[in-house]
Amino acid sequence: MDKEKTTSAATEPEAKKKGGRKPMTAGEKAAAAKARAESKAKANSLKPSVILQFQGSEVDLDTLVEAAKAGFRQEKKRTLITDLKLYVKPEERMAYYVVNETFNGSVAF
Repeated sequence: MDKEKTTSAATEPEAKKKGGRKPMTAGEKAAAAKARAESKAKANSLKPSVILQFQGSEVDLDTLVEAAKAGFRQEKKRTLITDLKLYVKPEERMAYYVVNETFNGSVAF
């Protein structure tokens, strides 16, 4: 009989402890979900800063966009801007824009 006990004990595998992270509490899960949602919202609303460098000078394209919008609003105060295309020609130090596919203008930088 002793032989049977030692044989059966040797053949049964021992329960191994799993490594890794500890289980999170409900409060920790809510905080982690909130942090993920905030980082995802920040990533979705990412607006890159684009800077054009040419022959030793540089200009921020965001300032050119704002200048184009301001130029359009001086001419057409009540018209909404639904489409804006900006064409930058650094060799002329000018940016040409087309608003709503009908109004043309230019901005020097």
